[in-house]
Amino acid sequence: MKPERKIVAFKHYYREFMQTLTAGEQRKIHYVLDMLATQERVSSRFVKLIRDGIY
Repeated sequence: MKPERKIVAFKHYYREFMQTLTAGEQRKIHYVLDMLATQERVSSRFVKLIRDGIY
């Protein structure tokens, strides 16, 4: 069974950041967020540990 993680955007920052991107860049971000939400393991090519459980 695939995990169903909830992706939470903090305040207005995500929306404002996405508005600065091209349509292609937005698609890439949505692709990775979808992988994070649905895949058990995600390659370090797409995500890395920043600190204290924050990726």
